[in-house]
Amino acid sequence: MVEEPLMSMFRKSLTTVALASALLGSAFVTPAAAADPNTCPKGKVCGWSGKNRTGTRTVLSVTPGCLPFKTAKSVSNQTSYRIEFWSITTGCGEGKRLVTQQPGTYSDNPGTVTGIEIYKK
Repeated sequence: MVEEPLMSMFRKSLTTVALASALLGSAFVTPAAAADPNTCPKGKVCGWSGKNRTGTRTVLSVTPGCLPFKTAKSVSNQTSYRIEFWSITTGCGEGKRLVTQQPGTYSDNPGTVTGIEIYKK
C-alpha cells in the first residue's frame, strides 16, 4: 500500500523537525541562573574573592547599619544606599575605610574588605 510508506516518512520528518527545534531552542535560551558572575544584581551588594570581580561572588541584601562582610577584594553597591567598605579590626567604623560607594557603582581593587557600613540616602 502506498499510504503506509508515505505516513512512515511523514512521521520521521515530524520527529526530525521536533528534535531539531528542541536542540536549536535550547541553544538560544540563557537561563537566569547563568547570569554574568562579574555583575551584581540590582538592589544587592556584592563582593568577589579576587580583584577585578574574579573568584567567588557573594551577594547580599542589606538595610542601613553595620555588618561584617565575607572577605572580598572587589565590591559593588547596586542598592539605593551609600555604602562604606572597611577593613575592620575590632568592629564597625574601626579599622581602615577602603572605599565609599554611591548606588550603582563597582570597585575592582579597593583592598581587602571585611566589613560594610550602610547609610540611608
